[in-house]
Amino acid sequence: KGQGVKVCVVDTGIDRTHEDFVNLDGTDVGTLDWGTDGVGHGTHCSGTIAAADNDFGVVGVAPEAEIFTIKVFGDNGGFAYSSGILAAAKECGDNGADIISMSLGGPLPNPFELLGFRTLLRNDVITVAAAGNFGNGLWSFPASYPGVISVGAIDKNKNLAPFSQYNRQVDLTAPGVNVTSTFPMAGSCSICETRGYKYGDISGTSMACPHVAGALALLKSFKPDATGRELVEALEETAEDLGTSGRDNRFGHGLIQTYAAAQYLNGGSLLDTIMEEPLSVNTRSCSGSDMPFQLKMLTDDYALETSWELRRISDGGIQLSGAGYDNNDSVSVDRCIPRDCYTLTVFDTEGDGMCCGYGIGGYSATVDGTVVMNKGGDFQNEDVTTFGVCSKSRDAKPAPSEYN
Repeated sequence: KGQGVKVCVVDTGIDRTHEDFVNLDGTDVGTLDWGTDGVGHGTHCSGTIAAADNDFGVVGVAPEAEIFTIKVFGDNGGFAYSSGILAAAKECGDNGADIISMSLGGPLPNPFELLGFRTLLRNDVITVAAAGNFGNGLWSFPASYPGVISVGAIDKNKNLAPFSQYNRQVDLTAPGVNVTSTFPMAGSCSICETRGYKYGDISGTSMACPHVAGALALLKSFKPDATGRELVEALEETAEDLGTSGRDNRFGHGLIQTYAAAQYLNGGSLLDTIMEEPLSVNTRSCSGSDMPFQLKMLTDDYALETSWELRRISDGGIQLSGAGYDNNDSVSVDRCIPRDCYTLTVFDTEGDGMCCGYGIGGYSATVDGTVVMNKGGDFQNEDVTTFGVCSKSRDAKPAPSEYN
């Protein structure tokens, strides 16, 4: 969930008193106090990255990552000079940031910025920036510098947002329309609809940028030894292609797919890696009339949505079942079951499976030494498999389901 990864947010500051932030730090620039945010923009972006995984508010993409804030805009908004943006980026690197998130930009390049961001990448610090909100093909900087990840915005239907700038420098896209995140809890907030409202929705490539920064934090915590270039490559190679086949100027490589990127870095399925021990061929000794059944499962962030059942096809009865697990918990079931024909069904009451929007869950099952199910949890309401001693001539009864 981003543990051990530092993301530096260069923006309008952050409300350090917000109830949904846990792991914060920062540095002041002149008279600008990093822990205050009279605009609300920086607080919103930071929440998308790392709002805490608790019982209220929102959950960030990488809720256990550390947010390091550098405030470059005053509480009246205004503008910042490119020299100040570059100095902030260098300050991020000097303070041990793994990733820099910059939901800002301007139309003019600066050669010193270009060299500075290249140096950061050589030092294994990844910079992510918003592609821009003018809805045209113009370049925005720092997003359009080589070595900086330029992020465009899509809506809930995976259409490019009408404001999202498009050009050959766009690398990836992420959600950027009506994104809900944190707002300052007290004081002024120029982008908030009402004062004292802790959360709110806004749109922009500024909102898409922290989604990618958070995804990189997840990947970095999963593979701490991976280089910055390897992490970026994983996102680019596994992105969902939304536009013209291959990379294009509107969507770049496509919509980020963090779970697929983690598998890319892992060189294969994550299930054996994320569970406490790998799924192995059954070793339980059963009587001749029984066969060994082993189920291993890793729940996601909302485990109460998940249940499973093993039904006999012969009479429709339930042989085994399970529910009520803890979030992000490793579950292991090892039993002898009668030799018969079965259906194994994994359910999710919310219809979003066990990955990949709310954690990385999955499951695998072996029966009598054969792997019969090995899934990463990417399904909707249910996933079903049939196995065992099943007669081809038998009229198999489908496993009943209460979820449609």
